[in-house]
Amino acid sequence: FLVAIAPSYEELRGFSHAGLRYRFLSQSGHEFLLMPMVQSELSDSLDENGDHWEGSLTRSAERDRKVLELFEAAMELPSATRLDWVKLQAGDDADVYRAVLKMLDIDESDVSFLRTGAAGNQLSSVVHPERVGAYRISRVIGEGGMGVVYEGVRDKGDFEHTVAIKVIRPGLFSTALVERFGNERKILASLTHPGIAKLFDGGELENGSPFIVMEYIDGEPISRWIAERSLDERETLELFCDILDAIAHAHQNLIVHRDITPSNVLVTSEGQPKIIDFGIARPQADGSDARESSQSSLVSLSFTPGFAAPEREQGAPPNIVSDVFSLGRLLIALFDGKPVRNDLQAIMDKACKADPSERYASVLMFREDIDAYLTGHPISANPPSPAGKFGYFLKRHPIGAALTGLAITGVVGGLIVTSSLYAIAERERQLATQRFDELHALANTMMFDIYDEIDTLPGATEAKARLAQTAQTYLQSLADDQNASHDVRLDTALGFKRLAGIQGSPSMGSYQSAEDALQSLEAAERVLLSMNERTPNNPDVRLALGQVYFEQAHIANNPYQDLEKAHQLLNQSIDFLATPSGGDAFTFDLARLTSSGLRASIIGWQDQTELAIAEFDQIIDEARTLSEAHPDSLDLKRSYGSFLRNKAEILTREDRYAEAERVLEEALAQAKSLLEEQPENTQYRRGLAIAQWRMGFTLYNLERYEDALSHYESALQIAEQMVADDPSNENAKSLVVTFSGEMILPLVGLQRFDEAEAVGLKSLAVQQAAFDGAPDVARFQRNMIVQYYQMYELYSKAGNQQRVCESLSELRRYAVLMIETENMAEGDLEAIRGLGADFVACGLEEI
Repeated sequence: FLVAIAPSYEELRGFSHAGLRYRFLSQSGHEFLLMPMVQSELSDSLDENGDHWEGSLTRSAERDRKVLELFEAAMELPSATRLDWVKLQAGDDADVYRAVLKMLDIDESDVSFLRTGAAGNQLSSVVHPERVGAYRISRVIGEGGMGVVYEGVRDKGDFEHTVAIKVIRPGLFSTALVERFGNERKILASLTHPGIAKLFDGGELENGSPFIVMEYIDGEPISRWIAERSLDERETLELFCDILDAIAHAHQNLIVHRDITPSNVLVTSEGQPKIIDFGIARPQADGSDARESSQSSLVSLSFTPGFAAPEREQGAPPNIVSDVFSLGRLLIALFDGKPVRNDLQAIMDKACKADPSERYASVLMFREDIDAYLTGHPISANPPSPAGKFGYFLKRHPIGAALTGLAITGVVGGLIVTSSLYAIAERERQLATQRFDELHALANTMMFDIYDEIDTLPGATEAKARLAQTAQTYLQSLADDQNASHDVRLDTALGFKRLAGIQGSPSMGSYQSAEDALQSLEAAERVLLSMNERTPNNPDVRLALGQVYFEQAHIANNPYQDLEKAHQLLNQSIDFLATPSGGDAFTFDLARLTSSGLRASIIGWQDQTELAIAEFDQIIDEARTLSEAHPDSLDLKRSYGSFLRNKAEILTREDRYAEAERVLEEALAQAKSLLEEQPENTQYRRGLAIAQWRMGFTLYNLERYEDALSHYESALQIAEQMVADDPSNENAKSLVVTFSGEMILPLVGLQRFDEAEAVGLKSLAVQQAAFDGAPDVARFQRNMIVQYYQMYELYSKAGNQQRVCESLSELRRYAVLMIETENMAEGDLEAIRGLGADFVACGLEEI
């Protein structure tokens, strides 16, 4: 297609170039995007002289979309494979096939320049922006059919650095492309590794064009870099191992790349390989993703023929072993035309097996074989006989002149005598190892890959519950193996921690089985404490222990309201989250702040409100400082919002409502910003609902009843929609009851007593059912007290003394129960004792 500059559409009627006529596709200002017309279109649109045509703006929109998607994907492929690939994707649609071929013939730009962050020669064809966000555009790195990559310089004065800015070309706003850009931004933000291009920023231009700001990489494709420097076998393999390490990091963050090719790996002048173009990467999926099989989806085009695993070309979803196949093909390409020894060939062959189950199960296993090859040890891809293993030993340790041929013969003879027994034992060991590795991979897939696919989606609660029940067996069998490696034991502990989140950790807030969650957390704790004894300063173990103690404290607080135990557990958590040597400082800082925030809330509940507010002020200041260095961390933004909400809650308990309102205004803005990033994220929706609820309570106490009611209604609307989307979400159901029940307060303030009573009685019935189902749970006991207190206030304002006394009688009954079960918080007890005169007036004993 072409971009033409013209004063109006009329001036472009009948436009032709290089023997082709063009039809109008889209417009941005005075720029017009034109697509070449295929013959069938010409026959319908030329006038009697063959000079003019009338372009339809809607008649073939779907065909245009398919042509564009095929063209965009084809430009990413090696030129030798494009035509066959386009023909395969176009199928029986000859018009689409011809249109794509014409576009490929016309577009002669170097498409490698569009690779994310890659440096290249300057091209220009459109009017380019002078700035993108905080960055001044210094030049165009490259452009093509999909968009433009700019070199940008930050010149705001605080610091300067050069970046690559990738922008979708105006007029190509297909849903698939926008989604692809969004994926690239989210994925890269979660990856921090020297071998992966860094993401700095992202957003949209004023015209709606999505963009991302990335690390500028002045490098060469890896194949060219190796060829120009004539690297030998060892140097090439060591460079390839750096790539394996980077992909392994992505896999550990639950990301598969999907399109590993030589042009997607650049090497800097310092020799650092950088993996680029994660735009088609996404979290691993299970086999049920129907979108992968759609030939009209950009997702289905997201691989390069020749480097994609066979199952990917058949429409199967990507996973770790499909990346392993692509890495194997990359390794073959790096040795193109060079002699390859048997063991190295065996490694390549194993990585590129057509059957996924026969490949390396992980990138780390791939790396282990290459390390073994480089150090002269046997490789799993070509397991030797016992005598062959002795040959490897001889290669690693050459026999000195003093070792006679007779001695060698004796050693070999001894090996022959025992070889049959050894072979049987070795086969059994290999089978056991294979079974263990398969179980490990299965548990990880269930607890991490599949879970992350569905975690924040509406309606996922039941699926996560079934996942938890099935995965628990696998995790337990892994934990019971005393010979498990460090990595396996750590994965097992993390799996138990994730399992607890599915079962009922309040920080996740979905399945609500606190007892099961505690059992899983205790299993994780046992594994981690054992590991910590062996390697006390291992950062991964310390981080996991700190997070486990945080989750245990969360449950101790809610539903059990054991504040002393929660406080103790949080102190342990914070101790483990002091950043150890070798740990990622940001990850530890964020986890430590999260634990500190919960501890500040606990301190507030322990009636040390001034200390709690002071701690929150320190936590919020530290979070603000941290956000300056990590402005795009959604996890940090979410935690920051929770700090604000919880500080406001303590302020309201101190009757400092004006201060609470100011804090909640910022919390609301933060929550809305997060939801704009991911509108369907259930955790972000929950955060906004809670912020609205807290604001409603604050405004009620400021006697701004209409405004308070509006916020309560907004909170309730979000919670009800969450329940509608996921009827199994017990946490959302609880929010509905809480919000609707507390709506009594502004309704009473507005003297709408009948409405208030109807709302209160409905909420009370739900709370009663929850209590009857689990009468020993402190949270349900306290909910009954709160609900009867609200009914007491309603009837007091309405002047119904009989109902006042009935409500106080029930309130007192549940308060006594909480005291007897030692679940009553001191602050709650003091507030209830403040009703002593009303108890007496109703003929009830004071508490």
